[in-house]
Amino acid sequence: MAGGWGNSENVKAELFDSYGFRRGDLSDFLEGTGVFLHIPLDEIKESIRLEYDESSCVEETVLLEKLMQENEILKEQNKKLKESTPSLLGKYRSDDPLLLAIEIRNSEWSKYDQENDRATRGNQSAIIQELEDKGFSNIQAKAIEMVACPIKRG
Repeated sequence: MAGGWGNSENVKAELFDSYGFRRGDLSDFLEGTGVFLHIPLDEIKESIRLEYDESSCVEETVLLEKLMQENEILKEQNKKLKESTPSLLGKYRSDDPLLLAIEIRNSEWSKYDQENDRATRGNQSAIIQELEDKGFSNIQAKAIEMVACPIKRG
């Protein structure tokens, strides 16, 4: 091996071993990654230079800039969404009335069509009954249903 690493009298080899590395293990590892210690450094540098392609570097820079811009846009959208979302929803109680109203609106009113009002609107009495079954009083259930309802009932 180069530099006398195979020579047991080599002081550097002993120091190398004292740091916890075995020459053979390190050599096997490097050769497994494509680095061969017997290749002169100039040849390694030349092969790296030949693999380098400036055009791909420019494309990667443009892609990175585009991704960074997209990331900033997403951060801003996330900030706006957090600002428009009520705080502490369901944090202190699993039966949070506002959270229930939002869930009811999302489930019962998602297919609402103003042109086909009667067939697509949420069933008020069924919603109130379901809330009463969860332990809410009739007055509380009506209030939650009213908040969940996106239309003005006449």
